Amino acid sequence: MTLDHEILLERLNISFGLSGVLLHWLRSFLTDRSLCVVHGSTRSLWVPAPFGLPQGSVLGPLLYIIYTSQLANLLASHAVLAQMYADDVQAYQHCPPTDAVVTAQAMSLAMGALEGWMSSNRLRLNPLKTQFIWLGTRQQLAKLDMTALTAAFPHFVFSSVVRDLGVTLDQELTFAPHIHLLSRACYYQLRQLRTVARSLTLTASTTLIHAFVTARLDYCCSLYVGLPAARLESLDRVLRTAARLIGRIPKFGHITAFMRDVLHWLPLKQRIVYRIAALAWRCLLGLAPAYLRELCSPAQLSKESLLSHFHALPLDRTALFLLWVLRHGMASLWPFACSPESPPRHFTPNLRLLFLAVPGSGAPLSRKLEEAL
Repeated sequence: MTLDHEILLERLNISFGLSGVLLHWLRSFLTDRSLCVVHGSTRSLWVPAPFGLPQGSVLGPLLYIIYTSQLANLLASHAVLAQMYADDVQAYQHCPPTDAVVTAQAMSLAMGALEGWMSSNRLRLNPLKTQFIWLGTRQQLAKLDMTALTAAFPHFVFSSVVRDLGVTLDQELTFAPHIHLLSRACYYQLRQLRTVARSLTLTASTTLIHAFVTARLDYCCSLYVGLPAARLESLDRVLRTAARLIGRIPKFGHITAFMRDVLHWLPLKQRIVYRIAALAWRCLLGLAPAYLRELCSPAQLSKESLLSHFHALPLDRTALFLLWVLRHGMASLWPFACSPESPPRHFTPNLRLLFLAVPGSGAPLSRKLEEAL
């Protein structure tokens, strides 16, 4: 990052009110630095680094966010909505297909202002990483005159698929390209791990699978909510293949019990719902970031209104469990889920056991709940 130290220090002083010893400390942190390049056994000469931030430092990302804090107001002044994460900026507008040219013109003006601001602040907008995409339903996208838009804005390269923070987005937000690429990447890692699987213990295999496979599956998995089950089936097969590799179970052997009782893994669909529920619970406890807590508040519903949503459920063990909870209250679950001395702190790790009983999830009840019922 070609970040100017003097501009950053001035912004810290004027916009954020830092002064005195703290500002001098930050100046000492930024200035008089040098760097070199190491390749194998060869190292270049040390040269001064008058610009940029130390790579890998804790303060680096925070200082860069402060340095670019004016971007949100700049884009808002052009009636453009924006989301920013570190050095990634997502600017977007909503419009009907009939206003596509007007919207593209507004986006062009906003991009010009953004490029001018970055130039004046010794930054550069990377044209190779600047992508444009129209999002909408298939019917709405068909109404766009792409020939006219391309002729009116030749400097815009409209893409059908873009990559944003590791997620591949298509125009209809079906996530089919993302799931395909994710499945291919996971199977590649599984093939690499299969070559050394016989030399690994169960614990080592589980750790490696989590690092190279399940961590990829869990990344941004909340985006998959509402997708058809057939589209998520390939990711569920990846999860089951990973479990077979850990347990050295044959291709056509039963894997459900091993995933539930040994690995304590949920099927993919329930895994996604559980992670969302855990995040919502952290929001209610005040442990999640502020921008998430603002979006999550408890609903004020009576037991009667909740029961009315489940009047059509068949009276299986899952439905009976839910009715039991609604009648006796969530407090009746504490003996099975957590320590009664301090419920909130111990509830989240054991939420998996309770979430297995959600109606319609398709997951079996855990053994603790079966004994409780």
